[in-house]
Amino acid sequence: MKPMSFFIQGNKDAMPLLLGLLPFAVLTGVSAIQAGMTPWVAQLSSLLLMSGASQIAAATLMTAGAAPFVVIVTHIAINFRYAIYSAGLSQLKLHFTPLTKLAAAQVLIDQTYALTFLRCQAQPPSAKEKTLYYFGTALPMWLVWQAGTAVGILAGPLIPAGWHLEFAITLCFISLLVPMLKNAPIVVAATCAGLVSAFTSGWPYNLGFLFSMAVGVLAGGVYHKTRWSQRRGEAS
Repeated sequence: MKPMSFFIQGNKDAMPLLLGLLPFAVLTGVSAIQAGMTPWVAQLSSLLLMSGASQIAAATLMTAGAAPFVVIVTHIAINFRYAIYSAGLSQLKLHFTPLTKLAAAQVLIDQTYALTFLRCQAQPPSAKEKTLYYFGTALPMWLVWQAGTAVGILAGPLIPAGWHLEFAITLCFISLLVPMLKNAPIVVAATCAGLVSAFTSGWPYNLGFLFSMAVGVLAGGVYHKTRWSQRRGEAS
């Protein structure tokens, strides 16, 4: 395959996920306006942050009159997962210049990381090809997110409440989780994180989300290390 074909393949692989991303983006725009943001500030927040879950959480807290410190802490807690994604991408050994690394960080979202991870696991390409694939998935995601946010900002009051756009958030994350459940450590991590989150969902500042994520990563890592040690023992 020619290197640019990986960029195009990234575009194609991203297309099915755009159906869930668009209503998510629209809901983010609606939430920002309801929180009292001006249209240009609401759009700027998507340009700079591009993190629907934390944007909606921040908007909800602002609407409820929460202190700025609470909004900031919640935002950091929800977005902590991007530190894990960044560590995961470093293991994939993509080829970034200082400028493209900044661009990659700006467009990193759950869907882009998941698609790149799955692609590199299934058919490991070269570093340049991995990078092209990454940006190939990221570009349509970024465009749809910005456009969807703009629609929510401008046309939010016209959208019927019966459409229940908030369900798109659940669909987005389910569509990411299912394709990744291909080996035991990931299944263990997802199961443990899900169970813990069910019991910690009421924790303040979304700390339950952060704690359940840490438990999931730890459980998956322990399982993987245990199985690896057992196999070494059997081989010897």
